Amino acid sequence: MPGIDKLPLEETLEDSPQTRSLLGVFEEDTAATSSYFSQLFKAMQRIYDAQNELSAATHLTSRLLKDYEKQRFPLGGDDEVMSSTLQQFAKVIDELSSCHAVLSTQLADAMMFPITQFQERDLREIVILKEVFQISSDDHDTAVNRYSRLSKRKENEKVKSEVMEDVYTSRKKQHETIMHYFASLNMLQYKKKIALLEPLLGYMQAQISFFKLGSENLTQQWEEFLTNIGTSVQKNILKKL
Repeated sequence: MPGIDKLPLEETLEDSPQTRSLLGVFEEDTAATSSYFSQLFKAMQRIYDAQNELSAATHLTSRLLKDYEKQRFPLGGDDEVMSSTLQQFAKVIDELSSCHAVLSTQLADAMMFPITQFQERDLREIVILKEVFQISSDDHDTAVNRYSRLSKRKENEKVKSEVMEDVYTSRKKQHETIMHYFASLNMLQYKKKIALLEPLLGYMQAQISFFKLGSENLTQQWEEFLTNIGTSVQKNILKKL
């Protein structure tokens, strides 16, 4: 509904059909928001899981390269040049592994934490408040129905007084719950924008930091080393052709 950005709290006491209709629109929007964020959460969880796996695999690769010189290959013999080269590779990859570990931590803090909070706190709160509001409305309807069935005879005055008190109490409780429910639905309209942008900003900032960290660690010395190894590999390939 264009132009409608909040539920009118001042109209909660009347509980008019128009207000209920507008509430239905907000509840429909909340359901759509919940469905969308559920999908987004799963996508970001896949990013985070993949990064953790990459970090662990990179660390394992570095460790295996360091252990190469301890291996005994029947046909390989002792190749000091290869062992030394792999130790150099292990050092480079170990630094990369540290960068990946830092990225994993940053993704957990800056991407997964805010979207998880929105899922488990803000959206969950709406679900609970809706249930409480429905219960209070049912209680109020029950009290009103009891009152409408009362006899007008004199001997029912005491019962009538008790039922009227029940109607008043249930109506007051319903009003309190609907006020809280409306306020939370209104606030959700603003929270969902923050909840969408915050993890995206966290993701991008974490990636930028990762690339900067990698650039700082992979110095000119490492670039020259990798270039020399690449040239050596190409020469050996050409010799065998």
